[in-house]
Amino acid sequence: MERIISAPDGRLLRVEETGNPAGRAVLMHHGTPGAGHLYSLHAVDARDRGIRLIAYDRPGFGASTGQPGRTVADCAADVRAIAAALDIDRMAVWGVSGGGPHALACAAMLPDLVVGVGSLASIAPYGAPGLDYFAGMGQENVDDTRLTLEDEPAARSKLDRDREHLLAMTA
Repeated sequence: MERIISAPDGRLLRVEETGNPAGRAVLMHHGTPGAGHLYSLHAVDARDRGIRLIAYDRPGFGASTGQPGRTVADCAADVRAIAAALDIDRMAVWGVSGGGPHALACAAMLPDLVVGVGSLASIAPYGAPGLDYFAGMGQENVDDTRLTLEDEPAARSKLDRDREHLLAMTA
């Protein structure tokens, strides 16, 4: 099931859910780039386990309204709004890749709502002391990140081209 939910500041968030509507809620934070489309295998697993699996498009992804200047921590307000709109008072969260920090932020900032967290292949915080941010990262991700840091207009232009390429893809 897909629906649009209003964020506290009036932005719109596209939310998708599957599985058991009465089951324990688990919210997934998608990778970057990406959107909150639930993979069919995850949907089958959620159904088989009686889980209410939820995902959403983070601001500026998919059908969710952008939020210029947002931080990773800003996702907590969106997740709280999603939980309220879906009448959920406790949930687990997990994230993959660029969604990992968002899941961790929800766990840290929403202890009354989030009962557990998982992060898979998450990116690290950029600029952390003693951390080689690019160690082990795929070259395309390194190139894109460096371009963003060094030439934001060129990076935005590349993102527009990448977006069109991704949207034109089929299974």
